[in-house]
Amino acid sequence: MSYLKKNLHWISFFFLLLTGALFILYLNNNFNKKEEQERNLRLQHEHSRTVDRFTTSVDKFAGLVAGMRSFMNLSTEMPTAEEFQEFVRNQYADIKSEDSIVVSFIDTNHVFRQSFKRDKMNPAGLVGTSVSSLRSDRKIKMLDALMAQDSLRVFPPLNLIEGWVGVPIDFRVKRNGRVLGYVAAIVDFKSIIQDIYDDADEQEFVFHFSTQEGYDFDREQTYNNTKVYNTDIDTEYYKNYMADTSSFIYSDVTAYGFGFKIGTAYKPGGATAGFSSWLLLWYCTFLALAFAITLQVRSYKKLSSRLEKANELLVINEEEIQRKNDELSKMNQTQKRFFSIIGHDMKQPLNSIEGMLHLLRNEEINNPGLTQIIDGLTDATSNTVDLLNNLLRWALSQTGDIRFQETSFHMNHCLVHVGSSMQQHARAKGIRLTYQLEEEVLFRGDSDMMQTVFRNLISNAIKFTEYGGEINLGTQLKNGVLRVWISDNGTGMHQEQVDGLFRLDARTSSSGTHGEEGTGLGLILCHNFVERHGGHIVVESKLKEGTRFTIVLPNRSVAKEVQIY
Repeated sequence: MSYLKKNLHWISFFFLLLTGALFILYLNNNFNKKEEQERNLRLQHEHSRTVDRFTTSVDKFAGLVAGMRSFMNLSTEMPTAEEFQEFVRNQYADIKSEDSIVVSFIDTNHVFRQSFKRDKMNPAGLVGTSVSSLRSDRKIKMLDALMAQDSLRVFPPLNLIEGWVGVPIDFRVKRNGRVLGYVAAIVDFKSIIQDIYDDADEQEFVFHFSTQEGYDFDREQTYNNTKVYNTDIDTEYYKNYMADTSSFIYSDVTAYGFGFKIGTAYKPGGATAGFSSWLLLWYCTFLALAFAITLQVRSYKKLSSRLEKANELLVINEEEIQRKNDELSKMNQTQKRFFSIIGHDMKQPLNSIEGMLHLLRNEEINNPGLTQIIDGLTDATSNTVDLLNNLLRWALSQTGDIRFQETSFHMNHCLVHVGSSMQQHARAKGIRLTYQLEEEVLFRGDSDMMQTVFRNLISNAIKFTEYGGEINLGTQLKNGVLRVWISDNGTGMHQEQVDGLFRLDARTSSSGTHGEEGTGLGLILCHNFVERHGGHIVVESKLKEGTRFTIVLPNRSVAKEVQIY
């Protein structure tokens, strides 16, 4: 008994030491559980985003194919391969996409009649070849079934001879009640899933793409035991990480009659929750140096009280964050639906109408009144498409969805390229485009944004210049400052109009010299894009004398040394 009393402080110390160790293990266990719950929620959120982005990308491509179907089935005459190729090229130009695509028209006997890429006709020499020599009997039956319905149909991804993975979307061609065959449009699968990798944290998540039939595919090849024509390897393929499929969250996605399976998981070897072993040692050392058991008990009580309050605040904050996340998710869905309506449900039919009107415009029509109506509809449709493009770009720029893609490009080449694309529009009004270019300069910025700026400013100059007028495009590099101007000798503006050009609340748009309509949104978009390059726009204008827009860009964006990229 005396021994126990003599060593009571040691006994108490070891008791507290053991209790403290158990307590920290308890805290560690609770912390790990909460961390694991948070990781699961983040994984589920990332997986939902992946499925949404995949579905949206497939729908975007299907929208283009729907436009091709309208063009093939509603054109006055059966389009030639060259006419069909030009239509597809214009579709991709409208959405500013460089994605690869192969389009083939095949008759009811499964023989290739047309085949082309955006820049080459009959690239694989398939015209005149039977599909039966390339596809199994099962696939031929599926293609026969396709010609019995009027809907888009997705077929399995395949390794193309062009060296990329293609995803076909097919539709039948039916004219005057008679089925002529079907069209197979094959897009690079990388373009469909690249947004998933661009938006995700590649250091943390890995993705698994497969068909519901059970074979995998990634951005470079499909693993279906067929020949692969490229040597590139997708480093983000899930098997490269030895990821166990049981760790994935999977969703079955059916897109236009074909089933995909999409999985998302954390990459193996990532950060995990848990206290370090040295923390336990530190805690034991701290207890060994404690002066009194009473102070430790009192500190523990205060700590418990604070932890309880912190947990209560944490629960409240988690509920508030969840509520705001739900609201944000609904807002994002509404925004996506709104842009989908404008960019797909409205724009694609307009593109189809515009294509058909251009075909009618080239036909020999003996009725002058009908010709005038077609010309008016063509101009109105073109103006509406331009308005939708500007509206989409402006809306995306306000939400931050337009990313600033900085590259090196030659400013003179960029300006001349846009001017050349507007030459036919200017020629229709008898307007001459002239150039006043100084030495070539290499510019650091977003080429697509600058082309949008030039296109809007040149279009405005053509709009407000009388028949037979002149538009001058020029560049000047002086004292390290780059100036690019578009000047015309058109109708000009008074000062009140100039002051309201770049204000969304000011209605400054007016009709052009031939009654062309506008909204002024294009100039606001130009102002926004130039500011994102650190520059500004100077406007000089006099009534009946013309207008000059000068884009002034800072010297930090300019390099005198000419390089070829």
